[in-house]
Amino acid sequence: MCMPLPSDAAKVGFKEMSMAWDLHELFQQYGKELKRFLQRRGACPETAADLTQETFLRLLVAAPGRPVENVQAYLFRTATNLSIDLARRQRLMPLVDDSMTALEGVVDESPSPERVVLSRQELLRLQRALDQIPARPRDVFLGRLEGKTFEEIGRSLGMPTQTAFSQMVKVMIHLKSALDRA
Repeated sequence: MCMPLPSDAAKVGFKEMSMAWDLHELFQQYGKELKRFLQRRGACPETAADLTQETFLRLLVAAPGRPVENVQAYLFRTATNLSIDLARRQRLMPLVDDSMTALEGVVDESPSPERVVLSRQELLRLQRALDQIPARPRDVFLGRLEGKTFEEIGRSLGMPTQTAFSQMVKVMIHLKSALDRA
């Protein structure tokens, strides 16, 4: 049932008469019938109750712009559409009876707090070890981290390619031993 707002609605800036739903009255009148309708369409009692509530929620949130001639038909069409949407979702992603089994299949990509602490400690050890390395070998290492080839690094630092490579090897050995000591 559509109920127009009081006639003083125009006084507060409404140009057209707005429509308001008496949801409590509509729920009392159609709620049980709507739930039974959804159960006949194959929904279990809990799902039918959820869809019924969702139907009235949709009515509350998206009241039609023009008066509805047949409120019952409007409610049942909304419920039917929600039921169809649910069936489509279930076909794409079937419900799982054992929720614990389903949760085991979900992978949490974020690191655990322990892993975050360990990684920070490891980075700190690497930074300290890198600070102990002389400037030229450190520049070779940083150049490789930037994706440069040994030839490019050698050219930019004015050293032979083989020297850049051997300095990189020495830096890697130093960093590995620093991590192994910890």
